[in-house]
Amino acid sequence: MTMPKKFLFADLDDTLFQSHKKCPPETPLVPAAYLKDGSAHSFLTPTQESVLDLFRREMEVIPVTARNADAYSRVRLGFSAGAVVNYGGVILDPDGTPEVEWLNRSRALAGQTLPELNAILSTLGVWASSIGAKLRIRIIEDFGVPFYVCAKSEEGDETALDPIEARARAQWGGPGSPVSVHRNGNNFSVLPAWLDKRHAVEHLAERLRAIHGEIVTFGMGDSLSDLAFMSACDYALVPRRSQINRLLVSA
Repeated sequence: MTMPKKFLFADLDDTLFQSHKKCPPETPLVPAAYLKDGSAHSFLTPTQESVLDLFRREMEVIPVTARNADAYSRVRLGFSAGAVVNYGGVILDPDGTPEVEWLNRSRALAGQTLPELNAILSTLGVWASSIGAKLRIRIIEDFGVPFYVCAKSEEGDETALDPIEARARAQWGGPGSPVSVHRNGNNFSVLPAWLDKRHAVEHLAERLRAIHGEIVTFGMGDSLSDLAFMSACDYALVPRRSQINRLLVSA
């Protein structure tokens, strides 16, 4: 009997690797991703390297990340089965080029939600100024497509985002909202409802089934925003030190 081919859809940052400041002290590290200036920024611990090696022996690993295509290109771990980037807005084929059908879908939907993103950008700027928070707030674009609004503390002070997050959830976090609010550490994002890792993973899984027949899918992530795409997979994996696990433990 032929065994179904296995695929792992895996978030990257804080799931497979993390920034140096989040790594355990006095631990040998393996560089995983780099800044534009060529300096290593994210690293694998020996445990993570071992786990990733196990995954690769057993299945195809497909990254699913909020990173844009340029930031993803600076992840140097030899992934070769394609990727989902920009929170699901772009699917990269194994050769690194975007899937045209999915990119055209994103471009059409983004054209409808750009006015709303501009309004959110302005509102977040007003809120930040009112409390004296030094935030970098911008609309994230890739391949000429405006995807979502992102805010980060310029000083690395994650607490500066707390009041912004609270106001955003009060204004935009209710049922039926046309946008979703995501926060993980110093990354705060407001996404239009159409932009979802789950949609891209479901599309890609269907494409893989058309090629391979029956497949088994695994989803792995650390952030609450990863739960949707993980729930679309047959099995889910969660790192112990993760936003998801903290929620499960406290429930």
